[in-house]
Amino acid sequence: MPDPTPAGHVHVESHRIVMSEVDVAQIHFTTFFRWMDRSFCEWLADVGRPFTRLLEEGPGIPVVDAQCRYVARVRLDDLVTIRTHVAEAGRTSFRVRHEFRRGAELVGEGVLVHVCVERASRRTLPVPDWLRAHVRPDAG
Repeated sequence: MPDPTPAGHVHVESHRIVMSEVDVAQIHFTTFFRWMDRSFCEWLADVGRPFTRLLEEGPGIPVVDAQCRYVARVRLDDLVTIRTHVAEAGRTSFRVRHEFRRGAELVGEGVLVHVCVERASRRTLPVPDWLRAHVRPDAG
């Protein structure tokens, strides 16, 4: 089945900050990490590889590194838009970038690094061609 999206796909979604996502002062730091995971799952579905298909066909893609930089304070009822894309693919791993904006203002950025593995043995595998075809290198 061909991928339904063009190469270099960027997934975009928005979330309003709700009570369960804030602490006393601002957004709870874990919220962006949950959103990065969810947004990448949506990106996979957009390119025709939802997680159910990956579980059937492989590879496993565990996260081996997760980073987030908080640029500006985010509060209750702010509307945050997340842009997610695969920015880089190595031999067995790939890097997914996430940009968080409130309107035009950058409020955070994150990176998840996944490694491709055969699930039973945990032996590393090459990044699949279908994923490599969607890499959208970062500008600059």
